[in-house]
Amino acid sequence: MSLAARLLNTIERVGNRLPDPVFLFLWLILGLIVLSLIGAGLGWSAVNPVTGDVLQAESLLSPANLERLFIGMPRTLADFPPLGIVITIIYGASVAERTGMFSTAIRGALLNAPRFILTPIVVVTGMVSHHASDASYVVVIPWPPSSSPLQAVTPLRVLPPGSPPFRADTRATSSPAPATP
Repeated sequence: MSLAARLLNTIERVGNRLPDPVFLFLWLILGLIVLSLIGAGLGWSAVNPVTGDVLQAESLLSPANLERLFIGMPRTLADFPPLGIVITIIYGASVAERTGMFSTAIRGALLNAPRFILTPIVVVTGMVSHHASDASYVVVIPWPPSSSPLQAVTPLRVLPPGSPPFRADTRATSSPAPATP
């Protein structure tokens, strides 16, 4: 095995051992809080090189800092310009996902595509359908039906004709199987 392959394998093993990024951020935040407590307790200070002012370490859990956090947080979020756009997009995507608009748009893009550009259409649909959550896996992978003349040219056709999709959407269509005596 080459040196590069061993290096990449080592990086992968170390990366796989890392915890979830949420926990990494929580541990870093807790570490910063502990460091601020230690710094304030020991009286750490530094000199601002620009102004020459002496900066004293403050605990992040001091009443003034906690007040600034809880009182200033809503104003900070409200003044953050992209927040309104992001919330609007999340609401719109949620409605489109639950009403079936994404699934219909993907199916329409594939069914109406001319044969000579079918492959690029499937590639582009696959790339942008990550916005549609599971709609791509339910619509694109089992498409087209086995009776379709386009089945032979579909690059993502990985299931035998007539197979169900990998993960069927059973939210509203499932019913209990009839009991057999």
